[in-house]
Amino acid sequence: MSFKYLTLSATAVYLTGVLVGFHIETNLSVMIQDTHTNLQTFDQPKSEYLWSIAGNNVSVALINIGGGFSLGTISFMNTFYNGAVLGYALSVAGNNFSLALIIRHLLPHAIEIAAIILSCSLGFYLGLYLFKKFMLGKGPVFEYHKFLVQAVLTLIIFLVAAVLEVYVSFSG
Repeated sequence: MSFKYLTLSATAVYLTGVLVGFHIETNLSVMIQDTHTNLQTFDQPKSEYLWSIAGNNVSVALINIGGGFSLGTISFMNTFYNGAVLGYALSVAGNNFSLALIIRHLLPHAIEIAAIILSCSLGFYLGLYLFKKFMLGKGPVFEYHKFLVQAVLTLIIFLVAAVLEVYVSFSG
């Protein structure tokens, strides 16, 4: 059970979601009167947004990792869904905003992609381990150290992503 192949599999799931989301037809019509409009409409302190976004990011990681108990099915669906949301957002934004504005507001989210993929691969790893152990009756070795290092790395990336989202994306 190589983390490398599980991470490549998680990447394929995410990118497939992006492609599906990008090609979803929509009846959404965004009326833009001024393309230079500031997208920041937040009234609360940034620290409140930081903790809210960080909590959401951590919940994505926990869902993906815990998805291993569904033999990776929930990890797969959550990762695919997150990719589809990004693909859809890019599609809608591409039709309504300038490339520079899209990049400025979505680029800070790019590291979230790495964390989503890493957490999905952890869910796949756990699911594969449980499948081999309980369904096939094999006794694979669970690599606790690698698993914990990747889990901590994933959480750190998600926390950094929350900081970037609040202090870069929301900066107008």
